[in-house]
Amino acid sequence: MTFLDKVRAAFAVALVGITATACSPAPDKVHQKIHAQQGSYVADIADTGEFSVVSTNENGLLLWPRYASDPKFQWQHDDDTSQIIAIDASFDGRVVASATRIEFALWDAQSGENLGFWKVGQGGIQDIAVSDGGSTIVLAKRDGTQIAFNPASGRRIEFYGHTERVNAVDVSANGFYVLSGSNDASAILWDTRSGQIVHRWEHKNRVTQIALHPEAKYVFTSGSTDNAIIWSLPGGDEHSRLQFIDRQKIFSAARFSASGELLITGAPSRRVTLWATETGESLKHWNVDLVEQRNPNSAVVLAVHYYETENVLLTESSAGLAEWWQLNDDWKQ
Repeated sequence: MTFLDKVRAAFAVALVGITATACSPAPDKVHQKIHAQQGSYVADIADTGEFSVVSTNENGLLLWPRYASDPKFQWQHDDDTSQIIAIDASFDGRVVASATRIEFALWDAQSGENLGFWKVGQGGIQDIAVSDGGSTIVLAKRDGTQIAFNPASGRRIEFYGHTERVNAVDVSANGFYVLSGSNDASAILWDTRSGQIVHRWEHKNRVTQIALHPEAKYVFTSGSTDNAIIWSLPGGDEHSRLQFIDRQKIFSAARFSASGELLITGAPSRRVTLWATETGESLKHWNVDLVEQRNPNSAVVLAVHYYETENVLLTESSAGLAEWWQLNDDWKQ
């Protein structure tokens, strides 16, 4: 889901007059840093938690190591007139993929070297995902197709399992499996080696947010209104449903903890929520902070990451602010 889609969703929530439950007290903040002075359009956090990558209007892409005072790398697309609409760091943290509507690029997260630029034909890019080492780059397209591309070999497979725009994609670390969500009200797990569907999950409305557990224990899919479901793998059965009373629930970010015990989500309304994977129960929620004298003074949660051994949560928001939150154990009770 692009930033523009998230902002529109946030306005839609406000217009229908949804009243959210009051936030619980925010955890203590370990650290915060402005990662984008004028705000961020999209962001991703490496699964290792070692760095974040944010897209800015003024400085292109910036890679920020954890707690760093300055970015380590600044990257620009060849097509510098187009907005970067999607970013993904590989599970191993070695590479970062980024995309505008018409082109995509691969970057070495260790050296900063550009590993290639490629353009697409018709259809327009909606989202991007990359596997370990950049072995497979997956494009979600606005015409409903997906492309799995191997930069080293040039092998390319097109997948036509969806009939409408693909809103979000995720890929397994080895590049063998892709999870996608579409406006056709379905989420699909498919095999990049054969192009075959492994599982298809139907929703009542368009699927706008997805997440794949790093070890493929679970899948999360969320519709545009009230369907937010955790599925277990490899069987694909429903494991739990997120429990909330809101008439409409939109997520702008979602990620499982490494153990799979937690699902962490972000929303266009600044809300961060911890969910119990086993039951779908909401364990804790609070709002990310805003940047003073920023117009509009609002924030979409773009990316989340949980440092499980430290009990620390990192959030990146459209306000351009990275925040590290020290959790206590009250959510475990």
